[in-house]
Amino acid sequence: MTSQAFEAHPFLDPEISVNRPDILRYLYNQYLDVIRSRDKYNGFLNTLLHPAGEERLLEANLATSAYYMNEAMHYIQSLLDMVPVGPRETVEPMSQVLDCSDFQELLTLIFNATDPRLAYEARRKLYLTKLFFDVDHSWEVQRGAEHKDHVEAVLEQDLFAHVSERRTVEMCYALGNDGETIVLGADQIQPGQECWAFDLQQVEMLRDGRPVRLNVYYYSCRFKREVVPYQYRKGRELYHFAESELFPAMERRRSASIVSKMLRKGESDPRWIRDLIGVMFIVENLSELEDLKELLFDRFGGHFRVKNVVDTQLNPEDRLRLNPQSGIGYKVYKAEMDILYNSRRHPQPQPYLFTAEIQLYTLENYLRTLHSAHYANHQALKRRQFLEGLVPVLFPAQIYGDEAVRRLVEAAAPVPTVGRNGNGGGNGNGGVGGNGSNARGGSAGVGNGRGAGGSGHGASDNGHSESESGTHSSPEPTDAKGSH
Repeated sequence: MTSQAFEAHPFLDPEISVNRPDILRYLYNQYLDVIRSRDKYNGFLNTLLHPAGEERLLEANLATSAYYMNEAMHYIQSLLDMVPVGPRETVEPMSQVLDCSDFQELLTLIFNATDPRLAYEARRKLYLTKLFFDVDHSWEVQRGAEHKDHVEAVLEQDLFAHVSERRTVEMCYALGNDGETIVLGADQIQPGQECWAFDLQQVEMLRDGRPVRLNVYYYSCRFKREVVPYQYRKGRELYHFAESELFPAMERRRSASIVSKMLRKGESDPRWIRDLIGVMFIVENLSELEDLKELLFDRFGGHFRVKNVVDTQLNPEDRLRLNPQSGIGYKVYKAEMDILYNSRRHPQPQPYLFTAEIQLYTLENYLRTLHSAHYANHQALKRRQFLEGLVPVLFPAQIYGDEAVRRLVEAAAPVPTVGRNGNGGGNGNGGVGGNGSNARGGSAGVGNGRGAGGSGHGASDNGHSESESGTHSSPEPTDAKGSH
């Protein structure tokens, strides 16, 4: 995986002088050129930052490049903030790189530094600066919010226009003795159980003359760049939803999830990140999931437009096609769907295709991902994805040493939880909405979105839980401003 990442992102390869000396030669020649004169320097920045014929003055270019350098540095720092202080102390960015906001000075560090780590961190900052710029200037990203609006409008018209009833339901449940099975209980929470509230929507419609009924416990449509997760914190008595921005120090923090995925997937082009638009549903059971799947296929072009299907609910062997960091108990139907579209705001000579990822869950399998004591809970997944997927790429052992990298990766262990018979107590409320995103499900809504968030509470044998600082969030693709 690391070799694939370095092939896609050779500037991050600690052995770039051996594997890609042509890149270093090119960069060195550019460095010699830009130090000769301000005009040469500005000419180089103009080729990177602007189309031909739209050149800017040096001062404007310096401000633009400094902005993206700042984003790159905040990204590294925000990633390190996800792990405990101890493991990250030995890999904190060096001050010379941290304080540098000039392209030419960064090149000077790359080629004149005698410390290999300093040279590497300068090169890493330079390359991450380039990635954040590329994301901002990708057509798919620039049109992402519009694409999301289109998917929402189609689903509103063809699916949610047929809602016959809406009501709030609470699901109290516990894990079975095997640690996998979900045991649903009564409406009133019992010791050892956790409870979640959903805004259930019952959809009734005809498909090919046959009545179809769906119990939609949750729905969301999101644009990956908008995602700012709301999580809940497990306290002494309550589950609280709290705003928890993954990249709070970044102006372009909503591009950070795209950059992270490019690095983890070994993808150099943001246009090939296929889940920029994500649609998620939770329905009652597998029968309803199949009906919903066929309804979506009917509306968007059927199997002609569906690709890269992974169905761990019906085909356990598809588990091998999931992210390697996915929890063992993670069961989902997911696929990429190409959607034909032409913009009313920016009409093109011909319609074009964009891709949305759909994820469909049954209620039982989704509840499993929510359970605070379960290995498949999404907070643990996200931490594993970061540490196992990004650490070797951004903090290679050749630069920082095997021990430092090992300590970072070992911090990927799941959030400590109380045992299965003491999973927490109390209750808490959460909300969604905002930033133009749409979600349906849960018991309370805030912000500008039309959807609703959720509430969760758990009970232990002694009526309360241990106080912990861990957080728990929903699986992607969830709403930018919501949990369950």
